[in-house]
Amino acid sequence: MLQELSIQNLALIEKLTLNFKTGFTTLTGETGAGKSILLDALGLALGERADSSLVRYHTPRADVTAQFDISQLPHIQHWLAEQDLDDEDLCMLRRTVNSEGRSKAYINGRPIPASSLKTLGNLLIDIHGQHEHQSLLSASQQLTLLDAYANHPTLIENTQISFKTWQTLNKRFETLKAAQSDFQSRLDLLNFQQTEFDDVNPLEGEFAELSEQQSQLSHANEIKQACQLCYENLEGESGATDHIQHALSALEEIVNFSPELASTIEQLNSSLIDIQEAASEVQHHAEKIELDPEQLTLLDDRLHALFGLAKKYLIEPEQLVEKHQQIKQEITQLEHSDSELETLQIEIEQAWSTYQTCAEKLNKSRQKACKTLSKTVTDAMHTLGMPNGLFDVQLTNTSPTAKGTDKTDFLVTANKGQPLQPLAKVASGGELSRISLAIQVATAEIASLPTLIFDEVDVGIGGGIAEVVGKKMQQLGQHKQILSITHLAQVASHGHNHWRIEKHTKDESTFTQVIELAPQQRVEELARMMGGLTVTEQTLGHAKEMLHSAQKLN
Repeated sequence: MLQELSIQNLALIEKLTLNFKTGFTTLTGETGAGKSILLDALGLALGERADSSLVRYHTPRADVTAQFDISQLPHIQHWLAEQDLDDEDLCMLRRTVNSEGRSKAYINGRPIPASSLKTLGNLLIDIHGQHEHQSLLSASQQLTLLDAYANHPTLIENTQISFKTWQTLNKRFETLKAAQSDFQSRLDLLNFQQTEFDDVNPLEGEFAELSEQQSQLSHANEIKQACQLCYENLEGESGATDHIQHALSALEEIVNFSPELASTIEQLNSSLIDIQEAASEVQHHAEKIELDPEQLTLLDDRLHALFGLAKKYLIEPEQLVEKHQQIKQEITQLEHSDSELETLQIEIEQAWSTYQTCAEKLNKSRQKACKTLSKTVTDAMHTLGMPNGLFDVQLTNTSPTAKGTDKTDFLVTANKGQPLQPLAKVASGGELSRISLAIQVATAEIASLPTLIFDEVDVGIGGGIAEVVGKKMQQLGQHKQILSITHLAQVASHGHNHWRIEKHTKDESTFTQVIELAPQQRVEELARMMGGLTVTEQTLGHAKEMLHSAQKLN
């Protein structure tokens, strides 16, 4: 349940901390006092869209924190643990928004995307707005509400998954089938391309190797001449080895007189060996080089063929082998496309059968929920001043979708002898408002969320019906945390707790504050709600009696 809401610099609120209680709490106040601001603040904490217009004038940012007790909510604890956001029995949702409209979101002090805040918020609080009946006119919203009432998330998920599988296979089948329309022309082109590649038959690593051979053969004379010159300078007469040997002889004659030259003699001997090995390698390499014009011609022709093929297909010569393989693979795929289509057709039939099974199970669960919801809402209509009212949820078959094959129609009549008709055709706005309230109360009783907020859903009703609404919310407050923003004294009198929202001006600054009312203050507030600007002793007496009567039900 919601324990605390802390607000700073949001619209008319400079700084406000509200400590919420269990049961049914009513919030009242003059029009424009700021009741909607509290819902805006809570909406921010629950991940709704941030807006810079909410930031209090001349302040850098607004900051809202909502604290929840989740000790009795294992599914919330599990969700937080999965996100590595668990913090024992408390959960804190925080949102900041600066004057430029940029916002930040936190759960238990850790930064998270606003979408995660919204996901968690949807598990903690359900807000019923005064214009709820407008969304109830939508067939998709009616189906969503019925599914929520039926509480069968696994059936919905299975239906969605099976539909997506069937849809994906169908798209793949259509793509492959469309490709077959130009099958023969594509296959002819690929066979022609394969023939070209087969004729050349490029090999892996061939181009680099042939390029090196060509370079060597085309410069054979230069290589041989350079090697010969090098060898003569190393091993020829008056070559490097000759000079080093003379140098060694000179040092060896005096080494006995200068022993420190022994290391120099060793270095010269080592250098002599290295030079002789280098000379031998150069001589060997020159002997390998052959002047072979015919071989050079063959290499040139082969490289020309590889270059020509690569140029035609706009690729590098090194990519020829890969392209050859791609052509072969596409030919194989095309030649086997008929068998793939047959396999896909079987898979599609299996997927469709699975989807039908899932959709049928979902339909049966919905049919069962239709009966229960119809009776529950009808009973609620009777208690809300429509004794002859009748509500019926009907399912009709529709085209397959991820939500199944059902279309929902909320049918209703408020008067005896009148036929059932779609909710959208209800003429009276007052009747539509009460029917909407009946639906909301009926679904609230089975809702798994711990906190329910009703935002002026009692607009358009009054008298004894308003008292019935108050009693109903009071009953709901025995099992859930109920918050109701209301203008009706009959509803407010049934609250276990009563807060008044006030707007004040001080030092040319306007601000909103919330006051928890004591019993006598409640009487005065109820009298104001009933009597308008002038509150008489008679009105106060009536308010006191109303409060006493309503609280006896606790």
